[in-house]
Amino acid sequence: QFGVNVIPPRPGLVPLTFSANDLAWMKTLAGVSANVTAACNGASFREAALFTHRGLSGPAVLQISSYCAPGDTITIDWAPDQLEDFLAAAKRTRPKQHLKTAVAAILSDRLANTLAAAFSDTPLGDQKDQTLVETARKMKSYALTPTGTEGYAKAEVTLGGVDTAALSQQSMETRAAPGLFFIGEAVDVTGWLGGYNFQWAWASAHAAATALAQGPDGP
Repeated sequence: QFGVNVIPPRPGLVPLTFSANDLAWMKTLAGVSANVTAACNGASFREAALFTHRGLSGPAVLQISSYCAPGDTITIDWAPDQLEDFLAAAKRTRPKQHLKTAVAAILSDRLANTLAAAFSDTPLGDQKDQTLVETARKMKSYALTPTGTEGYAKAEVTLGGVDTAALSQQSMETRAAPGLFFIGEAVDVTGWLGGYNFQWAWASAHAAATALAQGPDGP
């Protein structure tokens, strides 16, 4: 009613949910975590991902959720360090071992078994080098399309809110309605995990309170 533009709000820093097909194998890994790189729309985070009975959570997934609009695909690198060289070395040193055994050296047994099931089960020594390179690349660019999130109940913050273009950067006062201020999560400002959102809440509140204390004519 005051003519202030609002960016549609949605949950941010939130666990992601998936289709029944993806959830079928994710649920078997509930409680398993891995150090991954999650990427979407040019953003990426190398932190832990955690499998749950509903999909994926953990810092890497919470972070990337803020950059993932509905319908977007995220990419998971299950082995952020050089997997191609690792598999090539494993083929030379232990040619009779299978992929799941080799990958279990850098991932948990349960996750290694699940990921390896999508690839050849022949011993590494019987596979061409290029085949192993392609396997490594697919594990490092595993595409997943979330169907949604766990919502505000599990979200750390709210994405969207009052458009920053409608506010004074110094006081958080709306230009369209003098005397009306917006701060914290009401504004379309979202930080990463690690206290950034608390800092924004305190800083924006301080700016608004200072302006209110000074009044329209200054101190």
